[in-house]
Amino acid sequence: MRQILIISYLLLLPICVFSQTDKTNTKEGYENNDPMGGPKSVGRQLEENNNKYTFEYRYPIRVMKDWYAWKDKINKDHGIKFGINYTGVYLRSSETITSDNNPNAAGGILDLQLGWTLANRKKGKNTGTLYIKMNSRHNYNGKDATSPMFHGIGESGYYGLPAAGYRRYSFRILEFNWQQNFFDNRLAFVVGKVDITNYFNFHGLIIPWQHFMGFGSSVSGTMNWGNQGLGGVVSIRPTEQLYVMFGMVDVYGDQFEDGDFFDVGRYFDQGKYNYLLEVGYVPTFAERYFKKISLTAWNSASYTNLSDNFIGQGQGMAFSSHWFFNERFAPYFRFGFSNGVGENTFYKKDVQIGHGLRFRNYDMLGISISWNEPNIPDVKDQYTAEIFYRFNLSAHFEITPSAQYIRNPTFNPSEDNLFYFGFRGRMTL
Repeated sequence: MRQILIISYLLLLPICVFSQTDKTNTKEGYENNDPMGGPKSVGRQLEENNNKYTFEYRYPIRVMKDWYAWKDKINKDHGIKFGINYTGVYLRSSETITSDNNPNAAGGILDLQLGWTLANRKKGKNTGTLYIKMNSRHNYNGKDATSPMFHGIGESGYYGLPAAGYRRYSFRILEFNWQQNFFDNRLAFVVGKVDITNYFNFHGLIIPWQHFMGFGSSVSGTMNWGNQGLGGVVSIRPTEQLYVMFGMVDVYGDQFEDGDFFDVGRYFDQGKYNYLLEVGYVPTFAERYFKKISLTAWNSASYTNLSDNFIGQGQGMAFSSHWFFNERFAPYFRFGFSNGVGENTFYKKDVQIGHGLRFRNYDMLGISISWNEPNIPDVKDQYTAEIFYRFNLSAHFEITPSAQYIRNPTFNPSEDNLFYFGFRGRMTL
């Protein structure tokens, strides 16, 4: 009975509090100095979580006004922007691989982000900024439990990630890099410990703590996405609408070993890199989060990993397009193909189609479907679907129920159908 009451409350909440909206927002604004990264980059996340919106929130929380005013003062006086976020997720599967497997998984992410503009801050152009992101990711049911991210592979049978990013590792510096802009942002580079998913093959609904969580709705599973590691990315804009981006990073990146506070990877000095080249079209580069068409080619080196397994050379291409219009509609279409080789490569081919519908109160409804051909011989193709609804209760707190459907889960061949039911909460400061 208690569960029914809770669910009923959540379903009725948007109606009950619709009249309690307020167009004003107490947050002070940050300007994003990052002309390269996507929606998940530190610069964009700082702007997104600290900006003034025109949307109507159900519960305007004015008690935080002084906090954001102080943050704005620190930025104006010293060029320092920072944010604190916490996200928690619960995931349950309808099936498990065996009766001994656990259908439940839950975990959280503590995220600290900082951007410090040290070069040309007062000029406002050709800036140089130090970006730092520190993370702690943990399981709620113990460090030895399967994380939500790997529940498909370890517990329920989906060959993919039902909750991308929700894994376990000790507190660490996840990103630490310098970004320099030249010629009014026509040329830019970032060097240090970088996350290549911030720059390549992204779409507007890629953030797993705000949008879709499933692998079939985010990055292309045909690409060998290494962890954050030592490397660099260069962006050139020959025109306002066209760009070319090249990246070279440690082929695997951070090993995520407990207690290792700053791991940039083990293969960079051995000449083992992941190379990426992307060309794309945007109406203006400031609109790349919302409107972009791109083609990405990649090649990852062969190497012997820390488990003494040989990993072959991977290569492939991926296409991505998303277009936000009328301030509400956010469709995307993506596909990729590769030789299926790479330590973090899942598929030989995949196709993703999705759409996000944004509401006046900053709520969002997301729906997606995908198809993939796994890089495992003699298994069926997988089909996925995902739906979520993000309730923005205030400018600083949101909750998101979601559901995923998997057809032909690779590691659970006795089951044709697999469902995931999720619930996510997020706070920002």
